[in-house]
Amino acid sequence: MSKILRAMRKDAGAVSDLGARLQSVDTVRLFPLPHPTQMPEFAQLVNSLIGLHDGRGGLIIVFSSASHGEGTSFVSYNVARQLTVMLDRKIAWVDANFVSPQPRLEHENLNFRNLLRDPDLWRDFPVADTLTLIPNGSQAIKPTDLLRSVNYVHLLEAFSQEFSFTIIDAPPFLASVDVGHLAARASGLVVVVESRGLKHEIIRDGLERVKALDVNVIGAVLNRRVYDIPRAIYKRL
Repeated sequence: MSKILRAMRKDAGAVSDLGARLQSVDTVRLFPLPHPTQMPEFAQLVNSLIGLHDGRGGLIIVFSSASHGEGTSFVSYNVARQLTVMLDRKIAWVDANFVSPQPRLEHENLNFRNLLRDPDLWRDFPVADTLTLIPNGSQAIKPTDLLRSVNYVHLLEAFSQEFSFTIIDAPPFLASVDVGHLAARASGLVVVVESRGLKHEIIRDGLERVKALDVNVIGAVLNRRVYDIPRAIYKRL
């Protein structure tokens, strides 16, 4: 059994207790908690990411999907929230979705767009002891140019020094070329795939274009799984 699952069971086996801890790490609560039946799957994903950590600086993981509406933000946000609780260390969640940024986050001068233009602004960013949320912003920029510049490298270095994990929520890779640039200098890319979504050939072709930028694709997460036969039967297969 993984150490994350063991930690969950030490909470007297109460999923509600874990849920309360997860809710306590941030005040914005952009997305709801996973359903209790999904908690072990999120724990397994979190444990897999922890297994990639070599202790020599924070990891930066980009989450993306092939198309809109596949739950990438929900998955990435809850991964960041669970990493915070399980590791009891500083974690960041970055809204890097230039196509559809989160409207509920503050868009003041300290946001991802302005940090890309001037990484020195990071010195003034209010970092939380638990989960830090970095909004996308609304300023007019050319994200592709900035993501290919040394500014993005310096910003990732700052994230790596400050946080054990930086989770970057990216736009769909079929809708934006920026995903490849976001992930090329990160530790890796996790692809969120909705059950019964696009055909795997379309997803594969899009991923090949991303991989051409030397992106390390860590793996895929199946979201919103659909069972054609009763779930109890699946467990016996």
